[in-house]
Amino acid sequence: MKSIYFVILIVLLASCKGNTEAPVATAPSHKQSVKADSSSKDLNQTSSKSEVLFENENFTKIYKAYLDVKASLVNTNEEASATAAHTLFMLLKDIKSYKEIYDAALPFTEATSVKERRKIFEGISNVMESQIEQETIISGTIYKQYCPMAFNGKGAYWLSDSKEVRNPYFGDQMLKCGVVDRTID
Repeated sequence: MKSIYFVILIVLLASCKGNTEAPVATAPSHKQSVKADSSSKDLNQTSSKSEVLFENENFTKIYKAYLDVKASLVNTNEEASATAAHTLFMLLKDIKSYKEIYDAALPFTEATSVKERRKIFEGISNVMESQIEQETIISGTIYKQYCPMAFNGKGAYWLSDSKEVRNPYFGDQMLKCGVVDRTID
């Protein structure tokens, strides 16, 4: 039994070692780190994006704010992640009908680093997915993505507007590490 766990661990650790563009079934990453700074390009940029609109306009705003937080984490941008997290939190505070997401975002008010915001983002991603299942999407596709390496091999999910992986948990360290787990439309 221990050998099975060992094999699974080796497979997970090796899953982000490739150097090819991310097809849906594999989990490659950059071999070398791409460092983001205020003058570098947007690492969250992809060749295609799906603009998702929900029947409920308020939830469309919340989803777009969530994507802004994701983008700031992908870019490992301290100032942008603080601003995006604050914007999402304030939007949720104003729109009272999403208490579960608000509660998940509450720790953003005390987070002081990208690392802390990444941990909070995992919880928000899970709650967002649950809420999306209750909402009506009128256009676009959401890509639920997964990185097996996140949080010391525990793995974590996030939602994206592109099938191209841009990892918010590692950002510039392992930008393309992850796979599309499923699509929601």
